[in-house]
Amino acid sequence: MNPFKLGPSIVLGLFALMNLARGGVHAFSPDGGAGTIAGLDLSTSADTIIPLFALIGVNQIGVGLFEGFILAARRDLVTLGLGLQALLTAGAVVNLQFWRPLPVEVPGEVFNTILLPIVVIAWLVAVYGDRRLRRDKR
Repeated sequence: MNPFKLGPSIVLGLFALMNLARGGVHAFSPDGGAGTIAGLDLSTSADTIIPLFALIGVNQIGVGLFEGFILAARRDLVTLGLGLQALLTAGAVVNLQFWRPLPVEVPGEVFNTILLPIVVIAWLVAVYGDRRLRRDKR
């Protein structure tokens, strides 16, 4: 295996597992983690917040399955998977930190801020590996 794909593949695998786990909590726990994990007040808008958390969870599960598919069957798409994950993570950071912050600090806010540079670095290594592989084939 291309050494410039091994590290990025490991990172993508960890993100796949994390997306499946986080998505499972958001989609299947009684409050989607909104109250029990994030500490959001559900006394006034639970009928809106819980389905939105479930929708986030379904999205995370879909992304996790796609990332798992890449690792199982299409390793040539590792760069694409990391690029998608970088965009989603950056969007979460921008949304939770700047654009529409929640009234309380939620775990995903800090966690995504930590994960963003990791996924961006893994994506850049994968891009470099792709370019180097193409250059070496000439």
